[in-house]
Amino acid sequence: MIFKRCTYIFIIFFSLFSYAQKTTTLYSQKNKIYPRISIPLSADILLSNAANEFNNNFRNISGQYLKIERSNGLNKNYNYIILRVNPTQKESYCILKKDRNITIQATNNQNLVYGINAFFKKYTVLDFNIKIKKGKEKVILNELKIPNTFSHCSSPDFEYREPYFSSNFDSNFRAWNKTNYLELEWGIWGHNISKVLKEYNLPESAYAKVGNRRVKSQYCFTSDSLFKFVNEKVGTIYKSDHGLNKYMILPNDNTIVCTCTNCKAIGNTTKDAAPAVFNFLNSLAKNHKRLSFFTTAYVTVKEIPPFKAENNVGLFYSTIAIQKGIPLEDSKYFKDFEYDIRRWRKYVENVYIWDYTVNFDNYFDIYPSLKVTQKNLKLYKKLGINGVFLHGSEYQYSTFQDLKSTIFAKLLWDTNININDEISQYFNKKFPKKLASILTNYYSFINDSFFINKEELGIYSGIDESVKKYLDPKVFFSFYTEFDANTEKNKYDKDFLKIATALTFLKLEIMRDYGIGKYGFATINKDEEIIVKNEAAILLDRLTAFSKSANLTSYNEVKYKIDSYIKRWRQTIYKYHKRKHYFYKKPFEVLSNLDEGYKDSSVLNDGAFGLNGYNTNWLICSIDDLALKIEKKYIKNSKKITFTFLQDIKHDIYYPNVIEILDTDYKLIKKLNIRFDRSSLATKEVTVKIPSKFDDEQLPDTFILKINRRNIRGKNTLACDEIIFN
Repeated sequence: MIFKRCTYIFIIFFSLFSYAQKTTTLYSQKNKIYPRISIPLSADILLSNAANEFNNNFRNISGQYLKIERSNGLNKNYNYIILRVNPTQKESYCILKKDRNITIQATNNQNLVYGINAFFKKYTVLDFNIKIKKGKEKVILNELKIPNTFSHCSSPDFEYREPYFSSNFDSNFRAWNKTNYLELEWGIWGHNISKVLKEYNLPESAYAKVGNRRVKSQYCFTSDSLFKFVNEKVGTIYKSDHGLNKYMILPNDNTIVCTCTNCKAIGNTTKDAAPAVFNFLNSLAKNHKRLSFFTTAYVTVKEIPPFKAENNVGLFYSTIAIQKGIPLEDSKYFKDFEYDIRRWRKYVENVYIWDYTVNFDNYFDIYPSLKVTQKNLKLYKKLGINGVFLHGSEYQYSTFQDLKSTIFAKLLWDTNININDEISQYFNKKFPKKLASILTNYYSFINDSFFINKEELGIYSGIDESVKKYLDPKVFFSFYTEFDANTEKNKYDKDFLKIATALTFLKLEIMRDYGIGKYGFATINKDEEIIVKNEAAILLDRLTAFSKSANLTSYNEVKYKIDSYIKRWRQTIYKYHKRKHYFYKKPFEVLSNLDEGYKDSSVLNDGAFGLNGYNTNWLICSIDDLALKIEKKYIKNSKKITFTFLQDIKHDIYYPNVIEILDTDYKLIKKLNIRFDRSSLATKEVTVKIPSKFDDEQLPDTFILKINRRNIRGKNTLACDEIIFN
């Protein structure tokens, strides 16, 4: 009886399963089955473009174009793909098949394109690589079967969605991945008021008043003249392109606030320009009711003004100060962030987030923040955020940027996707099976490591911080070896070569940071002599070859050149090889006050070296001159002291003024004056001879080494690298 009952249940289940799997033929070359595309007789150019999108997709997988029929009725002799726009429907797009025809309907033409591409993703073999004819041969199908019935609707979690990587600049990518692009929607973006007003001769009254003088590096947002010109420019821009319906009005990127009589009367303080800025936005919003006007809660826009904001006024909230590679809900910044967002959401209808997804000091840092970003996006959605701008590497390449762009785009539409599945799908569609497996396993591992580890990793960080967060050298070096074994088979693949460039750069950075030892660029022998590993030279050669083949020239936000990086590496290891280092990891005492975040004085004698970026291997001193107490017994065989310093004037870092050797009573033994150098960004090696037995002043058993910062008005910082007694 039990057996019969089980058999009966199985038959019912199998019947239901078989019914659910029933298919119908949408297209058959053999049987001459070709559906037609139906658009309304009154279809505009955008709806016609959507029909062409469907046709181009269909041709990519079948080699055939379908007939596009303009009509308000359907011919019963044919099957149709019905494309319609219905602004009143609830969901952004719906895909429906319940009889012989397929209907794709959306709230607007853009969403209709998204719905068309969603149909091809869900019910055909078309993927993005096939669509853009990259990575695989075009697939030509003689027949296409689809489910007999289906119904699928979708709407995004965020109204505005932009992963700001060069991948997203491609219109095909945006149509396929359902993303926005600032160049097509924002008439004014960022701190660009100056650029759009350059054709006007602004009067003095347009600029901020600080004390009794006007300052041209900032604007007065109660100025009638400023409003007149901006208002006129907004009208001109929108008239030239009605797609440009969003405008960002920001104070210039500094801390200056206008405190003229009108600005103070409306609520400005010496530190907060929000009242004048929002009053300015309200005036623009009233004049241009079809447009949206935004500013950012950033630097001088702080408090919510006491007056109401217009409905078409919005705010970007920047996470630049709190984006540390940790989900915001798990960080010390969460309560303040939540409080800020809830306040702004009560004030303006549209709050967008300006978030960050790369290490701007090193675009080749993988910075695998997918799961961190997913958790943050879920938080943003819960708090009622309307849009998200994920700031990536812009026009420059960053490691795995296509993967990031693709998965971020999917997350912005649906925050609940499975990240690990998406990583696997991406690599398996992009690369051969063996390579895809290597990349999937490693990226999934570091993505999880990045998410789990609560160490902060800011968006301007050195390689040592990346190592602490997720970049375990043992795991990375093993992965690099596996990855590199695939080079010969993929040496003509540009995407592979870009990844190879970045990973080789990363390996060199880890070796540079570790200095001497297993993961470093060198060893030290029993004679206290530095021996540079052959691998360092090999990797530099590989970095040269990969970067040239991949056409990559720079590696960070300020466009430091790869060629210069390689050149400085070679120069340094040439000088280091077989150089004595009697001070290597010897004990010493720091007598001076060290800066917060730069308390680790071991960088001064760990064998590692610094380059142009101050974040890696430099001891930064801005509050005090650098003074060290050293015992002579540790460096008794030395004849000289070799220092390396950084000068980076943009960041107020200067070469030192004087180096002194003193006894413990601060009596001068030896002094070296360093001439002023006007280099804006460079490193300098300086040598001081140690007093010998023939000198008047002798080196005592314990002495003080003092490096004095240059006497320059304003912020004055010293950056010292390795101190070598040789």
